[in-house]
Amino acid sequence: MKQLFTTLIIAIVALQYLTAQSVSGTLTQHAGQVITLTGFDYYQTYELAKGTIDTAGNFTLAYPKNYQGMAVLNTQDKSSLVLALTESDIHLDGTHIRQAERIQFKKGSQNHQFTNLVNGYSQRNQAYKAWRYLQGKYKSQEPLNQQVEVLKNIEQELHRIEKRDEEAINTLPANSYLNWFVSKRKLVNDMPQSVHNYIERIPQNIQQFRTINFTNTNFKTSGLFQQLIEGHYMLLENMGQPLDTVYKEMNTSTNYLINNLRANNSLLNTVSGKLFKYFEKRSLISVAAHLANKLLSEKQFILNDSLANSMQKYVALKVGNLAPDIQLSKGKLSDINKPVLLVFGASWCPHCATEKIALLKEYNKWQKNKTNIEVVYVSLDTDKQAYDAAFKNTPWQNYYDFKGWDTEAAKDYFINGTPTYVLLDKDLKILVHPNSILHVNAWVTQNL
Repeated sequence: MKQLFTTLIIAIVALQYLTAQSVSGTLTQHAGQVITLTGFDYYQTYELAKGTIDTAGNFTLAYPKNYQGMAVLNTQDKSSLVLALTESDIHLDGTHIRQAERIQFKKGSQNHQFTNLVNGYSQRNQAYKAWRYLQGKYKSQEPLNQQVEVLKNIEQELHRIEKRDEEAINTLPANSYLNWFVSKRKLVNDMPQSVHNYIERIPQNIQQFRTINFTNTNFKTSGLFQQLIEGHYMLLENMGQPLDTVYKEMNTSTNYLINNLRANNSLLNTVSGKLFKYFEKRSLISVAAHLANKLLSEKQFILNDSLANSMQKYVALKVGNLAPDIQLSKGKLSDINKPVLLVFGASWCPHCATEKIALLKEYNKWQKNKTNIEVVYVSLDTDKQAYDAAFKNTPWQNYYDFKGWDTEAAKDYFINGTPTYVLLDKDLKILVHPNSILHVNAWVTQNL
């Protein structure tokens, strides 16, 4: 019986290796360290394989045969290397993962190609930055701006570098995973550079995003899904345009994502939930409201209960709707009979403290200019002493019951973060959901 059991265990182990692929190699400076292979599942990461590098620096990691995509090789000293798991057996030789330029893959293998592409892109990117710097100098400074031929040569070199990036990607087989991955990875890398250095590329980056098929199953194991989506909205947020334009562009991209994912309900729920939290975290309230109203207004979208409940507040508190009345310490909110900036904050909120200073400055200006607006600050404090220290001497009306998040007004307005602002007209109609005091003042200055 014991022999049969042992035979069965050996057979199971053998079967695992028959249905697995492997990453092996030599990393001499990591000898004796634990080494892990980490894979991706859209927004999640998980362990594909784990082992220990022997005293000579050799290791072998077997990972599931059904996994194809990108992965990260992690060593115990917190070093990491990105690999393309697109071949059955991958072998590398090197000293230390951080010395990536010394790591060798089999010539002609996809990881060999990937390494060459990454190194080439890095070198061209450095050269591009240098030429762009010179271009700026030759365009703006005398007597350099008189060197027309030099400037022409600089522009030709910049164009050549841009074309070389495209050509490098095109050297990969058209339908290969690596070809698909590298083009998407380039966009992820390009977006922050466009914001900080090459703003003229922003429209191109926006259009590139809006042509991507996010239902492509390659995304599942790419590690790019979250970076690409959030990177795009960060690009829009920092595109240097007025807020109304930024929000319009964000809503257009949100519509594109929803329409692109509508056939995959599970993925639509996942992306919408992550995006909704991202918008709220960044105080992009009107953009979160657009996402919520878009999804809740179309019956063909089947949202999970948690996501639907989170979004419901944007239907109830949509701009143009009547806001819930609040029983204040003195009368009701509706008794004020003036436009009101409703603020939800707390003494324990660091950002609230910063915004309170800005609010005090603007409030005094509004009063001096006889702007017809009042402020009602709803505190989510539970500690009276902390509340008194923070709000006792403020000039506007404060409301508190020391119930924290269970404050009735916080429930009525679906508050889940501080500070939160709602601007109301004299009849409690919702005018706007500002994302900052700066936004409030811009709206008040223009409209009130």
